[in-house]
Amino acid sequence: MDRKRETWATKAGLILAAAGNAVGLGNLLRFPSKAALYGGGAFMLPYFISLLLLGLPVMLIEWVIGRYAGKRGHGSMTGILGLFFGHASWARAIGSLGVAIPILIVMYYIWIESWTLGFAFLSLFGAMPEPVITSDPHQAMEPFVTFFKTYTAPSFTAGVFLWITLVLNWIILQRGVVKGIEITAKIGMPALIFMGLLLGVISLSTNNWIGIEGLKFIYNLNLSGLKDPMTWIEASGQIFFTLSLGMGAIATYASYVKPKEDVIKAGLWTAGINEFVEVIIGASIAIPAAFAMFGALAIPELAKEGTFRLGFMTMPAILMSLPLGKLLAFVWFILLFIAALTSSLALTQPLVALFEDEMKWSHTRAVTFSMLLVVLGAHLCAYIPNFLDELDFWAGAVFLLLFALIEIIVFIWVFGVENFYRELTLDTSIKLPKSFVYFTGTISPLFIFFIGYFWFSEKLLDVLKEPDPYKWLARIFILLFIVFLAVIAVISRKRVLEGPRI
Repeated sequence: MDRKRETWATKAGLILAAAGNAVGLGNLLRFPSKAALYGGGAFMLPYFISLLLLGLPVMLIEWVIGRYAGKRGHGSMTGILGLFFGHASWARAIGSLGVAIPILIVMYYIWIESWTLGFAFLSLFGAMPEPVITSDPHQAMEPFVTFFKTYTAPSFTAGVFLWITLVLNWIILQRGVVKGIEITAKIGMPALIFMGLLLGVISLSTNNWIGIEGLKFIYNLNLSGLKDPMTWIEASGQIFFTLSLGMGAIATYASYVKPKEDVIKAGLWTAGINEFVEVIIGASIAIPAAFAMFGALAIPELAKEGTFRLGFMTMPAILMSLPLGKLLAFVWFILLFIAALTSSLALTQPLVALFEDEMKWSHTRAVTFSMLLVVLGAHLCAYIPNFLDELDFWAGAVFLLLFALIEIIVFIWVFGVENFYRELTLDTSIKLPKSFVYFTGTISPLFIFFIGYFWFSEKLLDVLKEPDPYKWLARIFILLFIVFLAVIAVISRKRVLEGPRI
């Protein structure tokens, strides 16, 4: 007898787990970096417009379709896309891209996640560099830059914390949706919000509340961003990535809801908590702290250095110079770790669902094989130069946009506007008008085309021209992994057609 699919035990657990899926390092590191780089207030108006026109509509699509597919025994995009084409082999193979994306992302994401855990304990036990008290940001960060490069080389310590992180993810996933992921979210998300608010108050109050000026910089209304295409591209891209859209992870979580779950409310709660963490907590920590310590002129320069610099060099340089600096740095990195952990669990679950729902494997076997693949990919990212960057470019950018477009076309236009609208309004207290479906089916794809055209027209050819053999090794790995999942999609078709699990 097949193992019955799990469902979330409580509404609170469902919401916190789904919010943990969306909340990640992008909320606390990528968002403040992009906001600072593109002029603070000039970035925020395109950001909120993108949230309304792209983020929320695509989020609700994945929630609605995830519930629809879950009732029919499918939680991975392989099975979900197959549903709409009679489980044709080609459709299931295309759907397997929606499983490949989150796993390819988690392969490098979990390596970065392990940095946060390592830095947390190194901070607590005094193994981080001594802070240099100066108003010059480069001088203040110099010891932390050296430390970061040595740690991620990788060092032996980094390897140890990578394995600790992998084993922790493995154990939680092995415990299942309810006893593993849901319990982790119930503990982790409130802790994340509490620690984030605590660090936000500390950052804003630094140097007699000068940090508030940094918050004003982010939210000072500036219409200049409306005229700059790159601001729109970056703002739309941030919404896309922060809500975990186009990678199938939201739909996988939605497939475990109870049959009559109000997925509209669930989707709005997910987006709401994610945005609270991003635009309230994320905006209140790194940029205000840097503003208070180094002044306004240093902010754009620091933002240009990227998200890793902000999180792993700038913030420890600031926090370690404050009273109780070691403890504050520990709280900062644990905050990042919890955000990363809840996301890495969500990114791995689609592959677990693929093996359970499509191959009919036991839960233990599905988790074990999934994590072995993650272990392989994580070590390739750790020990092969530029492997991480290449996976991020293809899985975290190119494939995301492509698959989001596929989702909209299939779930609205192939499924049919009437059918989708019936699912959208089923068992929900919020009855959206049918115009919402037409709006989502037209405006959201235009947004995706807009992002893709301007971004990839600038970056794609440059990336392909690079002769780096390590990058070509990463591309071969990506191709082979996608082919492997496509083969799984095809050979599992017969098992699916034999009948639903009971």
